[in-house]
Amino acid sequence: MKRRKEFQEILTEKKLKRTSQRALIWSALLAAKGHPSVEEMRDLLLGKGHRIGIATIYRTLKILLASGFIRQSKVHGMTRYEPLVNQPNHLHFICNSCGSTVEFPSRKIEKLILQVTGEQKFEERFSRYAVFGLCRSCVRKEQKSMGISERQRLQKTITRDALELTLSIERRGYTFYSNASKKTKNGRGRLMFQRLAAEESDHLRRLQQEYRSLIEDNEWLKREPARLPVSRKIAEEVFPQKALLKIDVTDKTTDVEALNIAMDLERRSQRFFKDFARQLPEAGGRKIFMEIARDEESHLEALVSEYNALVT
Repeated sequence: MKRRKEFQEILTEKKLKRTSQRALIWSALLAAKGHPSVEEMRDLLLGKGHRIGIATIYRTLKILLASGFIRQSKVHGMTRYEPLVNQPNHLHFICNSCGSTVEFPSRKIEKLILQVTGEQKFEERFSRYAVFGLCRSCVRKEQKSMGISERQRLQKTITRDALELTLSIERRGYTFYSNASKKTKNGRGRLMFQRLAAEESDHLRRLQQEYRSLIEDNEWLKREPARLPVSRKIAEEVFPQKALLKIDVTDKTTDVEALNIAMDLERRSQRFFKDFARQLPEAGGRKIFMEIARDEESHLEALVSEYNALVT
């Protein structure tokens, strides 16, 4: 009721007639879901038995725009309107396929805007944020049209999640070996770390290519939520940055000592992937991570053989 009263006050202030038609248009806009166009507002009014012409609706919207009661925006080439009175800052999720708009009010967004505008001494009146993409319904339609079954989608998503986690862990290994090669002044130790870094780099390139190919062949994966409990936090648990920095690499570290460090890291990585695979309820996920664990085990065996050859 407060909004309707404020609109009546605006009409009085501007010395405009307080007609029932203008009141109905304002009420229809407040009651509309999403951000209606002029045509949609007319249909909404007609549906309630009110025959109001397009010209009258346009004139009323012009008054509302000038008064700051509404905002107009173009979505997919169509002008749409939304009320702003006491409107909190919010996101708009706009579907590129069907054109549907969903609002997402957020107190966190409001708090952030207040903080930033306060720092800049800027008087913010209204903000509108639009995220364009595909709504849930259109994503399903797209996947269905591609002939992807639920099982196939699950399998591909798990593969993506597994690759993202593996890449994160391999990057840490590469960074560690590269930094270690710069720390040691021992010629053989430095060459060993450089070789280990090169091996990690090759592994990273292969994984990155596999990841790119998967995403290129399945664009929908960019929008698919994670199906496995994977994140950078897990990579931090496997190879904590602080723990890596504490590994004793000095200017005297030899090739044998470098191999010892590498074997310890490979054991930790192989153990993680194996244990993680066992915890997964989905068979496809278990298989993927067991394969990664076997790769890590093969690398570990090669390092152990090289170590034994050096110390005997």
